[in-house]
Amino acid sequence: MQFNYTARDKKGKEITGTISSVSKLDAADKLFNEQHLNVVSLEQTDGKQKAVTPRQGSSVVEKNNDEKVFTTRLQFAKGIINSINEYLAVHTKVKPKDKAVVFRLLAVMINAGLSIVKALKILGKQSENPKLKLVLDDVAQKVEMGSRFSDALADYSEIFTEAEIGMIAAGEASGQLNKTLVNLAAETEKSAGILKKIHSAMIYPLVVLTVLLGAIFLVMTMVIPKLGELFEGAGAELPTSTKILVNASNWFIGYTFILPNWLMLIFMMVGIVAFVNYWKKTTTGKVNWDWLMLHLPIFGQLNQKAALASFARQLALLSSSGVAIIRTLEITANAVGNEVYRLRLLEVKADVEKGIPIHKSINNDPLFPDLVVSMIAVGEQTAQLGSVTEKVATFYDEEVEIFVKNLSTIMEPVIIVVIGTLVAGLVAAIMQPIMDISDIAAKA
Repeated sequence: MQFNYTARDKKGKEITGTISSVSKLDAADKLFNEQHLNVVSLEQTDGKQKAVTPRQGSSVVEKNNDEKVFTTRLQFAKGIINSINEYLAVHTKVKPKDKAVVFRLLAVMINAGLSIVKALKILGKQSENPKLKLVLDDVAQKVEMGSRFSDALADYSEIFTEAEIGMIAAGEASGQLNKTLVNLAAETEKSAGILKKIHSAMIYPLVVLTVLLGAIFLVMTMVIPKLGELFEGAGAELPTSTKILVNASNWFIGYTFILPNWLMLIFMMVGIVAFVNYWKKTTTGKVNWDWLMLHLPIFGQLNQKAALASFARQLALLSSSGVAIIRTLEITANAVGNEVYRLRLLEVKADVEKGIPIHKSINNDPLFPDLVVSMIAVGEQTAQLGSVTEKVATFYDEEVEIFVKNLSTIMEPVIIVVIGTLVAGLVAAIMQPIMDISDIAAKA
C-alpha cells in the first residue's frame, strides 16, 4: 500500500512524501525508526480498504474502527514523547569531560586504522549524552558527504570552541590529527579539572550562606515579631541595636500594596540578578564585568591566573599544531574567556602583523606579569614558543590549584567567625532588653 505523509525532521523542518508499507502503523514505524521523522499526518493513496461483506457483520467493522482509533492515538502519543525527547536532547549541556572522552577515543580509533566516519558513528552510538549523540551522527554524515571534519564541527560552535576547531583543522592539514586529538583531550581534561576544583571550593560558602539567609528569614518573620510585642508590653526602654532589629523585622513582615515586603525583596534581588546577567552580555557590560572580576579582592588574583593559564595553554597548543601565529593569537583571544584579555590580545595580534614581537607588545602591561613576558621572549628567540608557553600554562595551572586549595582552607574559619559575629550580635540585641525586663521585675 502507498501512503502520503507529512512529517518533521530533527530540526523541525516539514517534509512531505510517499512511502510503501503493508499497513499504516508499519509506515509510521518506518518513518520514525529508519528516516528519523516525526509523523504529522499519514493518508493511504492507492484506493480505499476492501469492502466488508455482509457475512462479516458490524462487529468486524467496529473492530477495524477500533484499530484505527488505537493506531491514531498510539501515533499521537509517540509524537508527543518524541518531541519531548528531542527537546531535552537539544537542550542537554555537553560537559568538557564528554568532549575529552570523544577526542581521546577518536584518536585511539583513528590510530587503530578506522576511518573517521566509522569512528564518529561508533562514538555517536556509545555516547550517553543525547545532544552529543545527535551532533556526532550529524558530523559523521557531513564528513561522509565530503566535508572536512573541522568544517563539520564549526557548525556546532556552541559546543566546540574556536581553539579546538582551529587545532583540528591544523591537524588535518599536517596529517597529525590523532596526535592533535590526544593533546586536545589532555588539555580539555585539565581545564575541566581546574574548573571543578574552583566550583568545589565555592560549594561550602554557598551552602552556608543559603542556610544563614534561611535562618535570618525565620528569625525576622517569626521570632522578632513575638519578642517585639513582649518588649512593647513591658514598656522598657530598648537598646539601639534592639530597636534596629525590631524596626527591620516590622518592615520585613509589612506590606507594600498587596505584597509582603520580604517577597518584594526577593523580587528585587531576582530583578537585580537578571539585569546584571543581561548587562554582562552587552559589549560595555562584558568588558566592565570582566575588569571587575580581575580586580576583586582575593578572587581577582584567581581570575587573572586562570586567564593566564588559558592564554598560555591555547598559545602552546596552537603553536605546536602548526597554526600561523596571527591566526593563533586571534583564536587565543576568542578562547581566553575574559573580555579584557580578548581585546588586549587582539591589539597584540595587530602589533605582530606590523612586525612587533609578542613579548615587546605585552611588555610593562599589568595584565601580563614579567614571568610571562620573559618566557615568551625566550620562546620567540629560540623558535620554541609552543614548548615554552606550555611550561607557563603548567605553572599557572599549579598556581590556580594551590590558590583554590588554600582558599578552601582559609574560608572555613572566616565563615565561622562571620557567622559567630552575626549570631553574637543577634543574641545581644535580643537578650539585653530581656535582662532589663528581668531586673525591673525583680525590683518591683
